[in-house]
Amino acid sequence: MFRLHTPKEDKRMVDKEMLSAISDLLEEKLEGMEERLEQKLEEKLEQKLEQKLEEKLDQKLDEKLDQKLDCKLQPIYDRLDRLESDMKYVRVVQLENNVIPRLNTIEACYVDTAKRYVERTEQIDAMSADIKVLQSVVLDHSQKLSQISV
Repeated sequence: MFRLHTPKEDKRMVDKEMLSAISDLLEEKLEGMEERLEQKLEEKLEQKLEQKLEEKLDQKLDEKLDQKLDCKLQPIYDRLDRLESDMKYVRVVQLENNVIPRLNTIEACYVDTAKRYVERTEQIDAMSADIKVLQSVVLDHSQKLSQISV
């Protein structure tokens, strides 16, 4: 049986066919867009995850490096502390308490002695001249006494 359609029914059929065709086209477009959106979302999520992971790894790596560096440098810090305390000991105890007072004593003695030598320089020169005169007199008297005794 074959039925004839009225123009109104034909138009509905055409409208239904067109709607069906538009619906199919939209579905294809939406499926393609949905796939692209999913891909983009996945890529963005992957990028963000990778970025977060890199940041966390960098942070953890920095922390571990800091810890290792601190562990390696701790003996050096300890040695520096000991060296500083030794230097303070040398500076305070040895220099200020022993060396400097002794140097002051030596300096005082040296200055006193030098002053005495300066003050007595003329006297020493006079005594030297007197000794030379005495030597010549003693020599002369020795010769005279030896002539008398012979």
